[in-house]
Parts: sequence; structure tokens; C-alpha cells
Amino acid sequence: MKKLSNDWFIEGTLDFEYKKYILLAYLQYVNREFRQVKLYPSFQELIHHYNNLADFQQNRQLLLNQFPTNMSEVLNEIEAIVEYALPNFKHHIEEGKDIYDFIEQQLTIEPIGISPLYKKEGYVLIRVNKQKEVSAFEYKIVFFENIEANYQGISLTYIDQFALSIANTYENIKRSLIKTRTQLPNPATFLVFSGETFPLESSLLPIVKRKFLAYMK
Repeated sequence: MKKLSNDWFIEGTLDFEYKKYILLAYLQYVNREFRQVKLYPSFQELIHHYNNLADFQQNRQLLLNQFPTNMSEVLNEIEAIVEYALPNFKHHIEEGKDIYDFIEQQLTIEPIGISPLYKKEGYVLIRVNKQKEVSAFEYKIVFFENIEANYQGISLTYIDQFALSIANTYENIKRSLIKTRTQLPNPATFLVFSGETFPLESSLLPIVKRKFLAYMK
């Protein structure tokens, strides 16, 4: 089972054993993903589901007051499901955090050439382990504003792959990008190196984005 709906614990058949089966089927899928070091989207989903259940548990008295007395048995069943699910989600979140930390520890970031003052957009070169191929991405740092706080986000757009060699260094790759992509005549360019090989879309890129954004602050 690849997905759980937001209301999986209260929708449909409200039976503890049935909901336990649904939950464990989902967590088995997450385990398979984690064994392949595929962190996303499962890691984010686990956190979302845990917070959703924690909010429900925190507000259960308010919900209890809204239900008729003859619905108390149903609420008791839901509460049993929630109490069983919360530690299971927490355990898998901790496993996901361990994977995240391990991947992040393998990443190093360094500038290529002289960095300009303007660094809100530019290029990121990603090299994995001892591979000779270097993947080039355009990055853009964007800002989001709301009533509570301002947030930074980052987008990575794949450009091309380059073969690294004595004649084609990181600096040469940067020059090639400047020559072919004239919209950024003096771009900030960085190398992200991963000491281990990880799934690109489901693990490496999401963590590169977060680490790079923290690096740029």
C-alpha cells in the first residue's frame, strides 16, 4: 500500500483489527522503500500522519463533546487505533531521520571559482561518489511570505550531464554553462559531492536542496 489518506483512521470500517491491517500494510511499503534508501515521499508522509494523529488526540475531548452519547463506542475504537498507530509512526520517523542524517553526512558543498555577491540563482554541479559524470542544475532561491513568517525555498532544474576529466574540470564546466546560457553571465556556481551513491529523485535531490539552502543562509 503506497498511500494512506489523511482520514484513514476514521473513514470506512471503524474496526481496530482492520485499521491495524491497513496501517501495517502501509508501513511494510515504507520499510521496503527505506531498505532501498528511498526516503521521499514516505518520510514526509510519516511526519504528516503522525502530526495528524497527534492533533486528533489533543482535540479528542472537543470531539467527544460533539458526538452523541451512543457514539462513545465508536470514539473508543478510534482512540485505540490512534494510540496504536502513533508509536508505530514515530518509530518509522526515527528510522527515516537516521537515513536522512546518513545521507546528509555524505554531502559536501564548495564554491567553484569566485562567487559573485548575487547568489539567489546560479548553478549546482552534483557529483556522486567516484563517478566521472557531473550533473548540472540551475538553482533559484525563492521567498514565501505569510502572516506568521517568511520562508525560503529552492528549485533545482536539470540542465545537462558533463564528463569530468583532466581537460574538463569543474571550472571548465562552469565556463561551458556561461557560454551556452547567457542569461547568467557571472553565475554563482557550487559543487555538491556525495561520498555514497543514493537514489537521485527519492533521496539525494531533496536532501541536497535542504542542505544547500542552509549553506546559502
